Amino acid sequence: MGSAQNKKRLGAFPRLLILSFSLMLISLISIGLLGKSCSLNFDLNSTENLIIEYDESIVECTEQNIDGNVLNMDFRSVSKGVSFVEVSEDNGESYSVRALYVHSFGIITIDNYFGRCRGDILFPVSFILILIMILNNFLRRYRENTQTTLCRYSNAWLLGTIVFILFLLTNQILNIVYQNSHDMNPSVLNLLEGSINSAQLFTILLLPVSIIVSLTISISNLFLLKNEGICLKNMLGFLLGIFLCIGTIVPNLVYPFLEYTGAEVHRYSSFFVLIENCLEDIIAIIMAYLECVLLGTALSALRAAKHVPEFNKDFILILGCQITKDGGLTKLLQSRTDKAIKFAEMQKKATGKDLVFVPSGGQGSDEIISEGEAIHNYLVSKGIAEDRILVENRSTNTDQNIRFSYDLIKERKEEPNIAFSTTNYHVFRAGCIADELGIPIEGIGARTKSYFWINAFIREFIATLHYEKGNHIKSLFLILITVLPIEAIIFISYLM
Repeated sequence: MGSAQNKKRLGAFPRLLILSFSLMLISLISIGLLGKSCSLNFDLNSTENLIIEYDESIVECTEQNIDGNVLNMDFRSVSKGVSFVEVSEDNGESYSVRALYVHSFGIITIDNYFGRCRGDILFPVSFILILIMILNNFLRRYRENTQTTLCRYSNAWLLGTIVFILFLLTNQILNIVYQNSHDMNPSVLNLLEGSINSAQLFTILLLPVSIIVSLTISISNLFLLKNEGICLKNMLGFLLGIFLCIGTIVPNLVYPFLEYTGAEVHRYSSFFVLIENCLEDIIAIIMAYLECVLLGTALSALRAAKHVPEFNKDFILILGCQITKDGGLTKLLQSRTDKAIKFAEMQKKATGKDLVFVPSGGQGSDEIISEGEAIHNYLVSKGIAEDRILVENRSTNTDQNIRFSYDLIKERKEEPNIAFSTTNYHVFRAGCIADELGIPIEGIGARTKSYFWINAFIREFIATLHYEKGNHIKSLFLILITVLPIEAIIFISYLM
């Protein structure tokens, strides 16, 4: 099944590449056929005694007429170069100038080296279609993943990417609608700038959310530090909140910083302008990317925590954690065990099927009995029969909890249906670990204190970054090799 999905994914990328190339080729052909001529319109105060100047060696005026107070002029290319079309009245009351750039093959762009030209309407249309195809590809991959399991680190990455592509797509559509409503055709340069600016706009729009989240996380961390003690892992939420706010503001500090160092960022032709734009946009895009992954992780973790497994389970694994000094269950571990008991009762009521409890957890250096044995004792006190309890007492972490318990379960049944019970914030990561091990298992989440949940979720986000670091590195590399040429094109366009 996994091999078939991988082949489908590998096949989807070449198809997407071919379709994108085809759309861009059609757009270029459209420009090649129509782009050797253009039209300019000038608003006039008076239509008498006009002075019109342009370089006839670069462009030729093929038609000129006046409609009301608007001068309409059609041009065709003659030779490569730049011609400024100047229209003025002899009394000096009105003066307008437009630039026509004639490229190789005679293509004319207006006002900018990469400005508007005839036939370029297919570029924004093609760009929108390409974004829709990319979005559809990611949605399909996400749907395939979640049909297999809700708990997979790539789900968070895919969901975060989907969020950003949706934002980019919406922004581009609104940009095209706005420009068309103002009688402006979006140029290739508009598309490039709009794509780059989408990341900065995304972070700016999320700044109020980041501030609220940062305050919420910081307040929850104060409760956590008060109740659980001061240590680095209990301050992760607070540190992330600060990072989100600072990271959103940093792009706006690049210009004053470079100016303070004496760099010529105020002059368009200065190389430092390119450096400034690259730094601003790369930082903004990285922040937007991290915020999307954070959002994707949050949505994936919440979905996993609220998921109720099918009532067809043979076993339910209870993931252990710290027990009390006298061998009893802490509130956290008791809530996990109670959740497992509740699920067993729900399944019994719905299908009449009993299941076997698998308490899991070894004995720590400061524990008088193993966590698995402590959970066993609690289950017995709740009226669970001994023959419905299978204790695993060697594991020291979640990975071992799942592996060792699965080995015990396989001794009883060859193809078991398994659920596991843990704290709500831990469902996603535990499920991801099971998925990495190739063990089919569904999780349920027990409630915990909100201040603990928020900080624990931050650890899940960091785990997502770690386990999907390959995808993140590829994504950031792709961002880098995309942004730098676009910034170079924008910079060159202002120099021409």
